[in-house]
Amino acid sequence: MALEKSWGEPQPTRAPACVGANRHEARQTDLRQHRECEMRAYRRGYKRLAEPGGFYFFTVVTFGRRPILTSAPARHSLRLALRETKAKYPFQLAAVCLLPDHLHCIWRLPEGDADFSRRWAMIKGVFSRSFAARAPLPGYRNSSRRRKGEVCVRQRRFWEHLVRDEDDMRRHLDYIHYNPVKHGYVRRPDQWPWSSFGRYRRKGWYEPGWGDAEPENLKGMGDLGE
Repeated sequence: MALEKSWGEPQPTRAPACVGANRHEARQTDLRQHRECEMRAYRRGYKRLAEPGGFYFFTVVTFGRRPILTSAPARHSLRLALRETKAKYPFQLAAVCLLPDHLHCIWRLPEGDADFSRRWAMIKGVFSRSFAARAPLPGYRNSSRRRKGEVCVRQRRFWEHLVRDEDDMRRHLDYIHYNPVKHGYVRRPDQWPWSSFGRYRRKGWYEPGWGDAEPENLKGMGDLGE
């Protein structure tokens, strides 16, 4: 479930009943109100829903689906990016799974703070610069991104979902931890090294054998931003 909403095209408003106003004045009022309605819809349509202090599920995909994230240079760069970003804009990394061409994670933001976009912008910037220095990829920039000074390692946008309740949290944790099995990298979640599954299993969240088959609560979920 994506949290970016589209309100569609706004409907024109009727001209107000203007006593004593001529037809031209009524028409101008109608056009002005319609433009104001369009601008409000435009601004609303590009805002992401946010809940201060909430839990968020994210998916981020590499540019061009390049299978780089589980490489040693990428893992080093990602650790660096997370460490520097959390030092400046704190958040808790509640769960994560790193796959070759995408990652899933759940964050908990501080009370009174819902600015995950700023955090992701910094993570992407630090990661891209560090990774480009450690493992440059020839021809990995297009003209638009060169003009913006970007190192094209990650897509500019990301998928986010505000976790609603405990059932929703469990479903997204299971989605994260089952993902390597779903994509055929391993047969069981505990065989994948770049995941928080082991930490949750030690806490007692998962019984032995969990993930040998697709969990019931994941059936029909589809691909969340992949």
